[in-house]
Amino acid sequence: MKLGLITGMVAGVLLATAGRAAAEEIAPGLAEDAVAAVASAELAGLVASLGDEERRRLRGVYVAIDTTLVDVAALPACDDDGDYVVVLSRGLLELVEGVAYAEASDLGAGTRLVAAYGPLLARGQRPGARPLPAPTAAPVAASPASLDQDAADVARDLLAWLVADELAHAVTGALVCPRPTVTRESGDDVWTAAERAEAMARAPSRMPRIAAADAWATTRTLARGRSELPALALLEILAPLEEARAAAPVWTYLALHPRTRARVEAVREAAKGWLDARPPASESSAARPAMR
Repeated sequence: MKLGLITGMVAGVLLATAGRAAAEEIAPGLAEDAVAAVASAELAGLVASLGDEERRRLRGVYVAIDTTLVDVAALPACDDDGDYVVVLSRGLLELVEGVAYAEASDLGAGTRLVAAYGPLLARGQRPGARPLPAPTAAPVAASPASLDQDAADVARDLLAWLVADELAHAVTGALVCPRPTVTRESGDDVWTAAERAEAMARAPSRMPRIAAADAWATTRTLARGRSELPALALLEILAPLEEARAAAPVWTYLALHPRTRARVEAVREAAKGWLDARPPASESSAARPAMR
């Protein structure tokens, strides 16, 4: 991942949680852990916004990172202790970085990288390979520093939506873990091969209503002050790849979250409904980019 984006995300997480740390003190080796920390912080904020009964039922939920770099995956699961988990793969985190830069460049510099990224994946992405990076373009208006910050903001909003999208299946009761607890074990920091195999085998039955999950995730992230635009960018980038490889999805994410074009509409409709229902005093349309 690009150091500018990661430095900003690491510094933001550490400043928010510890009240100290400067960007220049962050080592590049913390890059992947920084994105995982952002995802965990977004999950904590989301759970805190739920009702009392939902918080009680989902107590102890956490983000687990699947270490594979050659598969893009996200799914709800139970770990081997019976706790709720939102699983994100390293490959997905790399794709998030690419989407974040494409979207930030489009919004800040007037490029069309989101539109170009999907066809690039459709042409060149191969099974068993890391996600192709986003296409690049010469800066038009944004400086590299401002692009890095904008990309970090986009990545945060996208991670918030991705986490909410998987948590939705637990909130609705499609996923029920047997022994949720607030107690964390040392092994909870490692997503094992056995846990992955079990989660993958059971995932389809735990994710019966993708469109409903998308709508729930969208309204929840909007209610928390995040934007749905990064989620729309991700889905628009994935759609050409899904269509090009319809018979054999390249990534687990597409196998478990099919009909990407329909998902785009579900997110748009949910966002429009939420925005239309907001009290006038809470509107900030002047500062909000136009919906895709």
